[in-house]
Amino acid sequence: MENRSKKTKVLGILILLGFCFLETLALDNSRREVKSMKTEEIKNLFAYVLGEKEVAFQYLGYSGVVIRTPQGAIIIDPADKIRSEDLKNIPPGSVKLILFTHDHYDHFHQATALALFKVTQAPIFAEASIINRLRRDLLAEKLFVAEANKPFNLENLTIKPVRGAHVGSILLFHIKIVDISIFHGGDSDYVPLSGLSADLAFLPTGDPSPTASPSAALKMALDLKPRVIVAIHGSARQHKELEKIVQEKLPQTRVVIPAAYAIEKIKLD
Repeated sequence: MENRSKKTKVLGILILLGFCFLETLALDNSRREVKSMKTEEIKNLFAYVLGEKEVAFQYLGYSGVVIRTPQGAIIIDPADKIRSEDLKNIPPGSVKLILFTHDHYDHFHQATALALFKVTQAPIFAEASIINRLRRDLLAEKLFVAEANKPFNLENLTIKPVRGAHVGSILLFHIKIVDISIFHGGDSDYVPLSGLSADLAFLPTGDPSPTASPSAALKMALDLKPRVIVAIHGSARQHKELEKIVQEKLPQTRVVIPAAYAIEKIKLD
């Protein structure tokens, strides 16, 4: 009887280990599929032919986005979400500017920032703490300190930084690219944006931010009155909550809840 009990226990342990192995294998396969999709989508993003008032973007996670217009691309808050295999698919000269809202881990990752610069040679525009960290590795002529309410011009881009509300310093960005206006809210709480408008607004809904929320994003939207809102930096539940309250308060505004790494193409007319 005792031997039978031991055999039963051993069999149970072997079955459990088998299930654990299969789960690990499935997770590894899923990660490989996501990695492959991510790399392929970045290639596709830069292959799109965009018409007037068209924007294509790829959501990287947190508040990270790669945004393309007919005039070129900008990258905002990539954190560590762009890897070496992705960089190979960014055409030379296609990225005009790299922006960082602040230096928290889910927005800025120094090694990724340096790798991005090496491939794109794009200037970096960010608040002072980030620029100071990059000075020892990059040429001063490629680094620009962002200051609240002080517009920055680069070719056909005009960026107006807006002081946000967060744990520590954060700058939000109002971006004008020829006749397209874009707002990026980092992961800030609400701050008044009266006097600004945007065709497209990337608005944070929450997690893991201690300050962003669907209600704060709605208040930003009521100020900006965007044609399209992209929900970023939050959970699926928080994104859905923003979508619901925007439908009630701004019924003419479309809300996009992006899938990780997938491309969205938007016509802003």
